[in-house]
Amino acid sequence: MRLLTTPTLLLLLSTWPASPAAAQSQSGLSLTIYNDPSTTGYTYHGCYNETTDLPNTTGLRALHGGKVEIEPGEMTVQRCLQHCSSGAGDAQGGNTAKFQFAGLEYARECWCATALSGLSVKLADEECDLPCEGNKSQACGGNLKLTVYTLNSATRTAWSTAGFVVVGAAMSLALM
Repeated sequence: MRLLTTPTLLLLLSTWPASPAAAQSQSGLSLTIYNDPSTTGYTYHGCYNETTDLPNTTGLRALHGGKVEIEPGEMTVQRCLQHCSSGAGDAQGGNTAKFQFAGLEYARECWCATALSGLSVKLADEECDLPCEGNKSQACGGNLKLTVYTLNSATRTAWSTAGFVVVGAAMSLALM
């Protein structure tokens, strides 16, 4: 392990990409952050850390309780957002609603959930530095890092069950 001196660290930080729409991948490729809410209903939310290795989390993921899709060699942001566009609970008791959050990790994993863990911290966009295996120009998370997208408020689906009303990730008690 090599320790960096303050001047070396400052030099590295000063040359880090500043644009939130592009990041440098581990392989040196320039990555873009996909953001086309008109076609998917999702907008870019940021790069977040995974929570599985944090103390006292019992291994829970930043996006847990939803569904996962792993597509080696094929994952793209659009595939992930399409995957998260169904499977969440809906007002009729089915699972046709969109998940509130979609996240890509390790270039091939897609995670869908109704909430993002409060223990997950927003990082610099450049931290999500792995290219999608299905589109090498897109950012698809990183090692224990998620490129996260959130459902636009105009496309959120509300559903209720047992006196609770849930809209996206917000919950309130409805009086019966």
